[in-house]
Amino acid sequence: MREVVELINLSQKGDKQAEAELIKRYEGLIYKLSWHNGIYSEDCKQQLILEFILVVRRFDLTRYLKVLE
Repeated sequence: MREVVELINLSQKGDKQAEAELIKRYEGLIYKLSWHNGIYSEDCKQQLILEFILVVRRFDLTRYLKVLE
């Protein structure tokens, strides 16, 4: 299994498989957040996935990697 940093980097370069792997990796959290007051919302899940993809694309890996050094 690839590291999240590698998947983000590949995803930002247009690798759809890496993007799909990131979504799959965090699918449980996305699913959990799709529930409100005991009701599951598929629309909410789809919106969360879209927002997740946008955040991954905007994420500044260089800044994150500097913090780790």
